[in-house]
Amino acid sequence: MSLSADYYDGQSTRRHAVVLDHENGCLRVHGEGIVRVVALTDLRVSEPMGRAPRLVTFPDGAYCEVRDHAGFQTLLEATGFQDHFVVRWQFNGRWITLSAVLCVAFLLAGYRWGLPVLSAQIAAGLPESVLVSVSDQALASLDERVLQPSRLPASRQAAISARFSGLRSPAERPLAHRVVFRAAKGFPANAIALPSGSLVVTDDLVTLARNDSELMAVLAHELGHVEARHGMRQLIQSTVVGVLMAWFVGDVSSVVAAAPAALLEAGYSREFEREADAFAARMLTENGISPRCLADLLQRLDSAGNSERVANRRGAGGYLSTHPATVARLEVLGGGACQ
Repeated sequence: MSLSADYYDGQSTRRHAVVLDHENGCLRVHGEGIVRVVALTDLRVSEPMGRAPRLVTFPDGAYCEVRDHAGFQTLLEATGFQDHFVVRWQFNGRWITLSAVLCVAFLLAGYRWGLPVLSAQIAAGLPESVLVSVSDQALASLDERVLQPSRLPASRQAAISARFSGLRSPAERPLAHRVVFRAAKGFPANAIALPSGSLVVTDDLVTLARNDSELMAVLAHELGHVEARHGMRQLIQSTVVGVLMAWFVGDVSSVVAAAPAALLEAGYSREFEREADAFAARMLTENGISPRCLADLLQRLDSAGNSERVANRRGAGGYLSTHPATVARLEVLGGGACQ
């Protein structure tokens, strides 16, 4: 078998029309004034690249351009020459399908298991200034959209804050936090943890609690979110592309600018809620408060229909928006009376 090609001697741009064929494991090139016989093992053959001609490069730098891909492939197969296995994969339907399936599986596995690990590492490495900036902007957005100044007496606010500050935390490191009181307009009783440690509590939640132990339970749960940086981890998982780019280039300003809105729209995962529940249970137990206080308050909210309404208001985020069912929480938090 033979086919036409263009030959270049590597010394000039002059094109020579030649014919290629093979004999005894060699490629033979012949045309006007040109006769070359070269062992196939001494040649470099380029991979197929769309409609671009394939190149056959000789040891001295000369080369041939072959535009007849199908004919050239037939010639190569007749000589026993085989493209690299990657090239063969590219033109094998079964390998293409298998590769696509493996890529999808890899992406899904990365999203399911890799992304949470990566987000935890990134969140742990964020400087405190980023957490404060994101939290301040998020609180300002909440104040503009749904919150108003608290109507609770200053003495009542101070008493709640003082009691919570006096509780021992099970965290390995000191957790900076402050309790922020607000009245809500448009959504029911709620509590929201911001990444910097600001714990926003609505007046309605204070009113709904039967005693301060229930308030301590809610605040302990929110502090659990702060300790594990759940807010930033959830934010990173929901905006992973932008965060990764900022991480690699060392510029987090774009993340800071977009984070408040994304933080308020993202709800916690069930896993994060269970971790915060476990943190609260340890903290309450160490301070002589029954973990049942946390479940009691949620059960009361369920009975009033608050949890369902809050779950539909993802923009409020926070403690009540993504909690596991009350029955499941009672099992985790245990029995006994709230003290």
